[in-house]
Amino acid sequence: MSDESNEFEGFRVADSSEPVDEFAAPGRSVFGDDDISFEEDDDAIPHWSEPPTGSVPQVGGDASMTFEPNPEPTLPEAEPDELAAWADVSSTPRLTDDGSDAAPPAQPDGVSDAAADFFGFDDDQDSGRLGAAMSEATPAGDERSLAESLGAVAGATGDRDMPMAVIVGVALAVLFFAAMAVGPVAALVIVTIALSLAAVEFYNAVRVAGYQPAVLLGLTAVLSLPLAVYWKGEAAIGLVLVLALLFGSLWYVMGISPDGAMRGLGATLLGIVHIGVLGSFAALMLSVDTYGTGVLTVAVILTVFYDIGGLFIGKALGRTPLSSASPNKTMEGLIGGMVVVLIAAIVMGIIGQPAPLAGDAFDGSGLFTMIVIGIAAALAAPIGDLAESQIKRDLGIKDMGTILPGHGGLLDRFDGLLFVLPTVWFAANAFVFS
Repeated sequence: MSDESNEFEGFRVADSSEPVDEFAAPGRSVFGDDDISFEEDDDAIPHWSEPPTGSVPQVGGDASMTFEPNPEPTLPEAEPDELAAWADVSSTPRLTDDGSDAAPPAQPDGVSDAAADFFGFDDDQDSGRLGAAMSEATPAGDERSLAESLGAVAGATGDRDMPMAVIVGVALAVLFFAAMAVGPVAALVIVTIALSLAAVEFYNAVRVAGYQPAVLLGLTAVLSLPLAVYWKGEAAIGLVLVLALLFGSLWYVMGISPDGAMRGLGATLLGIVHIGVLGSFAALMLSVDTYGTGVLTVAVILTVFYDIGGLFIGKALGRTPLSSASPNKTMEGLIGGMVVVLIAAIVMGIIGQPAPLAGDAFDGSGLFTMIVIGIAAALAAPIGDLAESQIKRDLGIKDMGTILPGHGGLLDRFDGLLFVLPTVWFAANAFVFS
């Protein structure tokens, strides 16, 4: 192979017969015949830990390279009048100055203030507006009577239409006492209709919340419970419950409802027990001769007094929250309602007429009996109230219905009464019917 064939653009392929220079200095061509060289290439390469020497390698001669930074741009000088115009403007951002008319910050995205009224989950208004109403009702240094403060607060009930609520309440009382005056059968009809409408409210609210109860089965059971109890007594409650469980299980086994048995059947039975079973104790009272209508009237009156006492005393003196299930209710309102119930029971016991429409007074121990019944009602009413509030909170609704203007639904008005009915029944059964 000739020398020309072994040279390609400055590189030469060495033959195996040519000796190799094993002592070639770094940076030099192993062939020794190129023009690539570095300054002071005979010196050893400095160690990496030593500071840089600043020497630049030269390729093909004495050429060198220098680096010069670009000159910084210069801005034209401002005219004197322009400097005067910008003299009062700060170069730093300014949040606000004292005395400035800065706009108030807007509410951040999320739950708006208006939504808090809807999700109050109670008839009562929120504590913030209640405190403002109380401050206006009783200003500092003005010693006013409790009755005046209660009247001022009653006029400041925000979400509730108090005049309409009073009108509806009076109409319900007239309807109830008129039915009781006609007789037990007329009262039973009113009780059955009220329980059926309450069941419609309950199952409608449950379906809106995403459950799939057996509505037809639940309504049938609630409708039949007061009638069966009035006809056959307490034994009918167990019979209706067993039949409801059997047919409810069959309802979901056959796939009539798309929801699971745990959720659907549980919601169905909850409505039957909460409304049908507890409400059927009103029919059980009506089935008792002589004292039945009187005991039912006592239960209704004591429940109404608890609601009224808890509402006004809680709004006038309420400071301590009662439960997370009902944030707007206070411990002071609870105690006030219970005290009002006991006072009403004592008054009825003293006059010897526990109910205006009762045929006779309780035999013998009128005052003691009414105190016992009053204590039972005072304990049961707040439990029913809080239980209903917990159900509504779990379902994410404020009211069960709108059938009663100023009150909401039937369940919203009679939630405490559903728990008072069986409690008063057992108390009366122990001290009266025996």
